[in-house]
Amino acid sequence: MNVAIVGGTGFIGRNIAPVLTAGGHMVTILTRNPRAASAVVGGDVRVRAWDASDRRSLERTFEGQDAVLNLAGAPVADRRWTPSRKQVLRASRVETTRTVVTALSGLSEPVRPKILINASGTGFYGFETADEVDESRSPGNGFLAGLCVEWEREAFRAMDYDIRTACLRISMVLGKDGGALQKMVFPFKLFLGGPIGPGTQPVSWIHVEDLGRLVATICEQPAFKGAINAASPHPVTMTEFCRQLGRVMRRPSWLPVPAWALQLGLGELSTLMTHGQSVNPLAAQQLGFVFKYPDLESALSAILGKGR
Repeated sequence: MNVAIVGGTGFIGRNIAPVLTAGGHMVTILTRNPRAASAVVGGDVRVRAWDASDRRSLERTFEGQDAVLNLAGAPVADRRWTPSRKQVLRASRVETTRTVVTALSGLSEPVRPKILINASGTGFYGFETADEVDESRSPGNGFLAGLCVEWEREAFRAMDYDIRTACLRISMVLGKDGGALQKMVFPFKLFLGGPIGPGTQPVSWIHVEDLGRLVATICEQPAFKGAINAASPHPVTMTEFCRQLGRVMRRPSWLPVPAWALQLGLGELSTLMTHGQSVNPLAAQQLGFVFKYPDLESALSAILGKGR
């Protein structure tokens, strides 16, 4: 299957592409900087330039592709959510997704991709409750929830053109050399690791390889569509997450980061770390998807067990 990835040079895209190529799929990464992208992706992956302002160019790029994976979006957790930063987060997701779907709509059926897999986030559910949530839960409140609702609304427009559409509500992604885990590992290396905030908040997560396998499964199996939680079936508390991280790294987990310090330094962004979510991947499991790394210990050991 031919799969085009928009936003494929980030941490998630770089790790998903090899999973897809190992499964026999031909992957094309669309990027504004092909030279830089070629330096970070494997030789089995094709790289093409794209310009979000040039609809015709994007249509030509999508011609003949079987599936489009849209991972575009500025990082959520790298700086405070100022009004200008919120606009960047929205534009990089909502407006880019609108551009992708508009380009797909301009193609005739013989050459139009049949599948759109669009990133979303578990922020869709908000942070008002620690109760378990699945895909049947209504959206929550707050900036992230509203952003995800807009994001998914744009993606699901693709169904009007007979394109099977899945929105992946992605939890914290664990993998090497990137993502939240890389930031959490650093203080543990200095023997300064510990739980963030109260420690009782639930943490939902997914190993990046399982995320890639889930994307491949969606491409291959027509039953996978609609909202799909990309989260391990076994969330843990923040205290347990840090305890297991310390055990795998052979470091203590003893120095908590107080919630007030996060609020002072990060403002509204701190809710991501101090409240948490318990997300159930009900849709994927009901359709038969089996996680390779269902529990945190196996996931962390696979990522950090060697060469730490």
